[in-house]
Amino acid sequence: MREYKIYLISEPLSIEFYGREHKIYQLVNEYYYSSKELRKIIEKQLQYITEPIPLFELHTFIRKNNPYQIYFHEETGEYLLELADGAKAQLKMNPGELILYANGSLDAETIFFELLRKFRSTFIAIDVKDERFGWLRPIAYQKYI
Repeated sequence: MREYKIYLISEPLSIEFYGREHKIYQLVNEYYYSSKELRKIIEKQLQYITEPIPLFELHTFIRKNNPYQIYFHEETGEYLLELADGAKAQLKMNPGELILYANGSLDAETIFFELLRKFRSTFIAIDVKDERFGWLRPIAYQKYI
């Protein structure tokens, strides 16, 4: 099972961290594998570089732009998607982070990533266990002379 922590990075800092995503990954990795004392300090750093996720707006966006049968489980507040090939994805929503669990092919998680990418441009997904990370929508730099 793949597990992604998804954060909404504040826009000015997303430009600053473009090309240095590994710094955000290191911060998240240390947060999940550190002691309680250090975790409190790292949590403040994460709060500084991230924005709260507007959950109501995100719920509305997913419901309006749902090209697949993504089901919302009312009791747990999670979105569930199961494709015909057996790929499954589950999206848990918290104000500070989103957590995406996926099994099978990459198709189910890609559908959620596409929705999030269209919602806001500064989401970063981090798979702490497999040491993978990246922007859901990379920022294109334009240099003017």
